[in-house]
Amino acid sequence: MPDRAFLFDIPEQASPQERATAELAELIDTLRGAVEQLAEAHVALSERVDALDSPTGFVPARHCWRDLHRDDTRELWAWLIAWTRWLSDRYGLAQYLGACWPAHPALVEELTALAVSWHHAYSANADPDAPLRWHEALHRACSRWQQWDTTRCRHGQHIPRSPDTVWAQPWPDTADDAVSEDIRARPAPATAAQDSRGSK
Repeated sequence: MPDRAFLFDIPEQASPQERATAELAELIDTLRGAVEQLAEAHVALSERVDALDSPTGFVPARHCWRDLHRDDTRELWAWLIAWTRWLSDRYGLAQYLGACWPAHPALVEELTALAVSWHHAYSANADPDAPLRWHEALHRACSRWQQWDTTRCRHGQHIPRSPDTVWAQPWPDTADDAVSEDIRARPAPATAAQDSRGSK
């Protein structure tokens, strides 16, 4: 933003009223500059919030399940569950992906990979054919899910597929149990004190 310093010189012979008017004008100019700065900050903050709300706006910095501590695990689980629910609803995948998917490590790993890849495929920097490649990967993944489903836990028992198959309620409870068990089994994040001792 350009410098908005008030540059009007008050003549030495100015009356008290003229001086007061000039000082008031300077204060108004300063206030106008502050309002402009707030407006710019508001726009920047709104853009950041919109990016976080957008399905393509947030990918956890760490998404390697093997190396996560509890706090990162909790964040990744929340992100992945929300995205997977969207994926299932958007593409009608309940017939391929059971509601107990959080209890199946291989499915968790593949869904994480698909989610990260999807966010990249629809980002501004992606190649034009990236979404098409992502859909091809999804198609191959669905075939693998069927091969992995040796316990028939998608439905509990075999039923004919139909496009309106949905996850049985209460599916979130099943997911929550698997997530809680996973988080409890992980180490707590290192504290600042531990980090300082380890660096000596």
